[in-house]
Amino acid sequence: MATAPQPPTVEPTCEEGHRTKGLLRLTMACNERCPFCNVPVEDYPRPTPPPEEIESELDAFVTSGARTLTISGGEPTLLRRRLIALISRARARGLAFVELQTNAVLIDAGYARALREAGLTSAFVSLLSHQESHHDHLAGLAGAFGRCLRGIDALLAEGVRVTLNPVIARRTDASAADFVEFVAERLPGVREISLSAVQPHGRAGPDADALLPRYDVLASVIPRARERAAAHDITLLNPYCGLPLCVGWADDPERSVEAIEASDGGWRRTPGLDNRGDKIQGAPCGDCALRTRCGGAWRAYWTIRGGRGIAPPLRSALPWQSGAAEVSGQTVVSAPGGPGPAHFAALGAAATPTVWLWTDRLTAACAVRLRRAGCTDLALEVDPTGLGSSGPARRAIQERGLEAAYRLGRAMATLEPARQLRVRFGVLAAGTADDQAAMVAVASRLPWGPVNLLTADQRLR
Repeated sequence: MATAPQPPTVEPTCEEGHRTKGLLRLTMACNERCPFCNVPVEDYPRPTPPPEEIESELDAFVTSGARTLTISGGEPTLLRRRLIALISRARARGLAFVELQTNAVLIDAGYARALREAGLTSAFVSLLSHQESHHDHLAGLAGAFGRCLRGIDALLAEGVRVTLNPVIARRTDASAADFVEFVAERLPGVREISLSAVQPHGRAGPDADALLPRYDVLASVIPRARERAAAHDITLLNPYCGLPLCVGWADDPERSVEAIEASDGGWRRTPGLDNRGDKIQGAPCGDCALRTRCGGAWRAYWTIRGGRGIAPPLRSALPWQSGAAEVSGQTVVSAPGGPGPAHFAALGAAATPTVWLWTDRLTAACAVRLRRAGCTDLALEVDPTGLGSSGPARRAIQERGLEAAYRLGRAMATLEPARQLRVRFGVLAAGTADDQAAMVAVASRLPWGPVNLLTADQRLR
């Protein structure tokens, strides 16, 4: 008799494996009617794909070398036989971690046993609130709260690891810390909570203002929730569909999916994050030293709430400002005369979210290399002497890097703010009146922020 595949000794957590796991939607049909659903069944003319299509997707995941698989929906437990068969095939084909995303309301002791025997290793359960009325309202299903708890109990009893996914909404944002206390007391077998937040699109779009959580409220609630989680040895996670770092997560980026992705090496090739256009950084994010580790807020949040509650928890400082090299979260690499191999090596070795190159010379070739080296911000110091002379002015612009920086700035302007290599421009108080006038003319064409006038003691050395 064939034995059921056994869970691996050490499994990746739901967030640790998120970059290497495939997401397979068994069906888009659902037995709940969450008002915030961002993949509602009504958006799918064919809610349930045929079995052969699912098998083809599984083939693709296995061939790609994926280590993990998440089976989602809709609500995949609606198709019991297909679900159990899919889990068995996935485990038999070498996928060590198979996760089920579910509302758990259909899961009882027998169903949980069948899932475990098929090889299910983890469940990601949408327990939306610790208060029955709020949970049932957000689930769009009367009685969902008690049935969800029954499903969680059944999964835990079978040894299936459960991560909870409360989707924070406006009606529950002030009680996120109390949710953690409830889990610690009522569900002691749960060791992970992924704090998602309502997204202002999908089914939530028309009523986003009433559904979106208040970031200004959560900025003080999330730290309390993290404190309570730590006290109970519960891991609290900030997923991609969670919150900006400044909303309670700035001092714990190791639990934030965006920050993990941004610091794993990929951001050094292209600073910032690829958020597929659904998030953006706004004006408050401009001076944030953590901007390369955070995608900002949902675009609609800026429109609906004006970015309320978003503020830089850690401000970057321009290299010529006093104490800039000591500011937490940033590294300043000084390169008088232009960057060389040692400077590029220092940029690449920096581990801070903000990495400045401060120089007074920049060639086009060096400008291209900056992004690959891990530079996130360029500070170009310019001595305007000679710019007012008609003959050598063009050469001076080229030699000092103004032209290269100008082109770099124009190229960056086409990217999302989180992905831009920012350029800042400092002008020494030097040269003749004609030189200063020529500098003003050049500055008026620059595609970045205001020009900084530098004193002698701020000069690059």
